[in-house]
Amino acid sequence: MVEYRPGECNIGEAEQRRRALLGAAAALLTLGLVTWAFGFGGPWWVPALAALPLFGAAEGYFQTRFMFCTGFASLGIYDVSDGGNDRRRVTDDAARRADLKRAWRIHGYAAVVAVVGVLLLFGVDALVSAS
Repeated sequence: MVEYRPGECNIGEAEQRRRALLGAAAALLTLGLVTWAFGFGGPWWVPALAALPLFGAAEGYFQTRFMFCTGFASLGIYDVSDGGNDRRRVTDDAARRADLKRAWRIHGYAAVVAVVGVLLLFGVDALVSAS
């Protein structure tokens, strides 16, 4: 069993699995949008729309990788239990600030992935259209 560490770890294995599943679902949705855009001639704006699920996929990956839930941080809770059914409140102000700082860092990582991913999609589209 893992322990709660402010700004470092606020979820256990069960919650990590949930984040991984949500990230995988978002990745599939991203793939569906990209397939629609490039495989079936969807509108020009579909690759930009793919940024939303791509952000979700990246967020799920980073939350799983870092054992840290951004939503829990914003709510001021943690759950490092094996079953994912023992949510507790973060009572220390310094710990809460550390959690929020980590959450915003993860949001930033996911945003960078989404923006770079969409730019790559438009770049590939431009290269394919030019040939």
